[in-house]
Amino acid sequence: MEGVRLLEAGLAREAQDYIRSTRAEDPLASSLVEVFLALRRHNPSEVIRLGSRLLRKVSDKPELAGTLFSWLGSAYRIMGEPDTAENYFLRAIEVGEHTGQPELVAGAKTDIFFLMFSRGEYVPLYRRVTEFLRTGGSGGRILALYLLSLLEMIRGESARALDTIDSLFDSGEAGRFKLSLLELRGSVLRLAGRLDEALNDYLESASGYADIGGAYSAFPAAKALEITRLAGLENPRPGLLRKCVDLGKKGSWGEQAAARETEALLSEDDPAAAQGLYEASLDYFRAYQPVEAFLSGLTSAFLAWRAESPVFQKVARFLAPLAPLHPGFASDPLLGEFLNSLSPLLCYQMKPSSDQGIKAWLTGELAVSVDGQRLSLTGWRNDKSLMLLVYLLLSPRHRMAWDHLLYLLWPKEKDRERARNRLHVAVSVLRKHLARPELLSRKGDFYQLEDVWTDFGEMEDLLRRADSARDPAEREKLLSRAREVAKGELLPEFPYDPYIDEHRQYYERLRKRVFGK
Repeated sequence: MEGVRLLEAGLAREAQDYIRSTRAEDPLASSLVEVFLALRRHNPSEVIRLGSRLLRKVSDKPELAGTLFSWLGSAYRIMGEPDTAENYFLRAIEVGEHTGQPELVAGAKTDIFFLMFSRGEYVPLYRRVTEFLRTGGSGGRILALYLLSLLEMIRGESARALDTIDSLFDSGEAGRFKLSLLELRGSVLRLAGRLDEALNDYLESASGYADIGGAYSAFPAAKALEITRLAGLENPRPGLLRKCVDLGKKGSWGEQAAARETEALLSEDDPAAAQGLYEASLDYFRAYQPVEAFLSGLTSAFLAWRAESPVFQKVARFLAPLAPLHPGFASDPLLGEFLNSLSPLLCYQMKPSSDQGIKAWLTGELAVSVDGQRLSLTGWRNDKSLMLLVYLLLSPRHRMAWDHLLYLLWPKEKDRERARNRLHVAVSVLRKHLARPELLSRKGDFYQLEDVWTDFGEMEDLLRRADSARDPAEREKLLSRAREVAKGELLPEFPYDPYIDEHRQYYERLRKRVFGK
């Protein structure tokens, strides 16, 4: 499509002229370019709103359908909905294989790889990436090697990870991925004990991103400060760090978490730094940045332990499920010894939590309790506030953007202001039913349920831990517990809801893994 080509060339004004000129003679082409334009503008809710309406119109045009599936997958990934994103990427692969579009297939496969990484599915991902590199073509190879290096680092194979990264630099293949590879190499060098080299790579990556105004610069900046804070070194290049913080605050949830971590590390007060790092680790986790969440949390725990801060117990509970997934950091020269001494406490923290907060059973009949008291769903089962609760419980990390909620709850409402007012009413009603208004918070553009446990999430966690378990008996014990959860259907009370159907497909894929099918 000509409009897409113009956007890929950075000619946004010309693309908009193309949209206007083709709207009458070729409305489908014009609409598709509008979807891609919304994606390039990082407006995922608009991509979903426009793209979902086009699905029927491209059902008999597989070349266009595959591309649209890929765009919708990217939009849901940006929205923090990896389960739904994966469903669309799988559809793109199916179409690409059927129509002979190898680039579409390779791109969608690497997109799924990054989704798996964001969910902490490291063991199955390692198998799939190595198989992809062994049998695939050139499409997606650089990104697959990047992921392979990252996984090797997490597994504790720093030498192999460094060889993979250096081979990309030596062969001249790094190209536009240079800054990302520099950041990754910095992490690998840190684990190898080459702290000066690691610090240089982090700062070069941060400087490169900052020069182009990239909010992502906050990520390598935060990692550089982890080294200086833990090694007792002077903070390098304060002007660069301040710029990275300012850029990060303008980015998405992950970049904002990195900016918060950087500010926390700049604080000379250990208790204050520990609290800030803990909050940053929670935001990293919500942004599907598992490595950053773990390292920020581990640094928080160390500073809290050293200062005897009460935040230590909170961050220990947070780290408990993440620690088994990251065995490579046990050899970290800065925090490895502390992590190893912390392991018994983390194992204790893996015991079932108390009845405090929200508990929801989504498999079988829907049931919800707050602080141990079962909520009666009678009388508001057909209310929008109930659907708001269900969507937030089902959504990964239990958060959703307000404009996405508008689309889900009132898809045919054209008056957005009226829809926003209705959402405010639904939020108020839900808070009243929960009896603890603070359990439903508003953070920026997102509504967030706080202190939540669901059986669906428990099954995901058990499966991740089973994948990473080295003891076969421990693995079988975890899978057995997951099978108990996976016996029921996901939210059978809502058989015709498209959003729930997307998660139902993901749930069925998890069930196949749990039962070994």
